[in-house]
Amino acid sequence: MTALRLGSRRPAVTPAGASAATSRRARRPKPTRLLSRPSRVMMWGGLLLGVGVYVLFAIVPMVGNVIISFTDYTALPGAAVHNLGFSNYTSMFSTEAPGFDPAIVATLVFVVAVTLGQNLLALLFAHKLVGGGKFAAVGRLLVFLPIALGVTVVGLVWLLIFNSQEGPMTSFFGLFGIHSAFFGSDNWAMPLVILVQIWQNVGFSTLVFIGGLRAIDPALYEAAAMDGVGAWQRLRRITFPLLAPFVTLNVMLAVVGAFTTYNLIYVLTDGQYGTQTLGMLSYNVAFGSFNSNLGYGAAVSVVLFLVTLIVALPMLALLRRRERRLFG
Repeated sequence: MTALRLGSRRPAVTPAGASAATSRRARRPKPTRLLSRPSRVMMWGGLLLGVGVYVLFAIVPMVGNVIISFTDYTALPGAAVHNLGFSNYTSMFSTEAPGFDPAIVATLVFVVAVTLGQNLLALLFAHKLVGGGKFAAVGRLLVFLPIALGVTVVGLVWLLIFNSQEGPMTSFFGLFGIHSAFFGSDNWAMPLVILVQIWQNVGFSTLVFIGGLRAIDPALYEAAAMDGVGAWQRLRRITFPLLAPFVTLNVMLAVVGAFTTYNLIYVLTDGQYGTQTLGMLSYNVAFGSFNSNLGYGAAVSVVLFLVTLIVALPMLALLRRRERRLFG
């Protein structure tokens, strides 16, 4: 039994065997790293810096805005601040703070019109400018140019075009006997503000759709044409379904952008003549007069945020479901 047990033991490793095992481990290649140590430090440092900046300039102001919405804060030196509870929110739906109901209506009209107009026009432009010729290149530049101009420049340009005294559009409509104050008219102000919003942002949506059109395999169109499928059916059966992810992106950007727009409206009409959306109402209440009410303005901005979520999240879910149905 003793001999059997001794025989079952593993043989001792000789120094030569040990050196061979050590050499094999030494020759074993170490796993390569995609990034060097300094690169990893820079990557994580940049990530932490970005998160810190986002928390400092986005999360902290958002939380502060919610807190202010429960007070009567005015930002006046020496003015006392009192906790009002939900008073600012309840006053929106009463006669104590008029203007909220018209702002809701104006916001919905603005969002629906901008979303539909911007995406339909962008799809048309993308279809015409998707090519690689000089005309298409110049067209893409001109369509994208308004985004680079900035809100103030865009607003001032359109105010000059529709100047009610000597603007070129005043002279043009005067040929047909039409005279109006345009941005100073209750009938014209909202349609013109919608037009300017679409004009400024349609370039980005166009480039997104151009990217989507270029991602579609041309062989699909060639096969459909050989089978006798007409242009409209190719558009309906091939282009629209394959553009579904890009439609989702453009629709969501247009909806959120339209909900949160106030600076362009401020430049064009200052929220007058039926153009006071929720964003414009929040700005005017908080900063538009000497007797500013930052508490109520903050409450309106919180409601605007909630309304945007209520509209955007279900719409995003529907659009994503449409994508899964088309590609599933």
